[in-house]
Formats: sequence, structure tokens, C-alpha cells
Amino acid sequence: MTDDDLSLDAEGALEFPCRYPVKIMTRTREQALDQVLTAIARLEVGFDREQVRVRPSRNGRFQSVTVEVDVASRRELEAVYATVRELDIVVMTL
Repeated sequence: MTDDDLSLDAEGALEFPCRYPVKIMTRTREQALDQVLTAIARLEVGFDREQVRVRPSRNGRFQSVTVEVDVASRRELEAVYATVRELDIVVMTL
């Protein structure tokens, strides 16, 4: 997904509902991906597990996880970010 794929209004603000790529940097752990996906699933926002992208860091200590979530409002999007930031394995979100 690129910025061109996002639904933006005339001022460049997101239009909801939309599909938004949430990028999460985690420590590389056996259950890290499952923890992230379980946390997002509890919020009952849509996402396709088959479309989740994971990229390891150069040294293998971290991994980047991108999950495209279907959100109906800014509040839902903010809830996704807040929920994943609470996980101990999460280093940062973008």
C-alpha cells in the first residue's frame, strides 16, 4: 500500500472508513507476531493475516511488522496504536 492508496480528503486528512498500514517494530521473539496480531484482533478491526508483512532487521534483533487494518474512525486507528504500544515486545510504532 502506498500513500496514493489511502483515502484522503481535499486537505489531505484521512477519510474513514479506510484501510491503513500500521507499522510496528518489535524485538525478535518466537511469539512476537502472534502477540501483535492477537492484540489487534481483540479490537475487532478488520485485517487479513495473509497480508501481514514481516521483515527482520539487519542484525536480527528486531523485526518490522506491517498490518493493514480496516478502521471506521480515527478513534479506532488510535486504539490500534495504543493497544500495540502496550505490548512489552514493541519497540516503536509508525
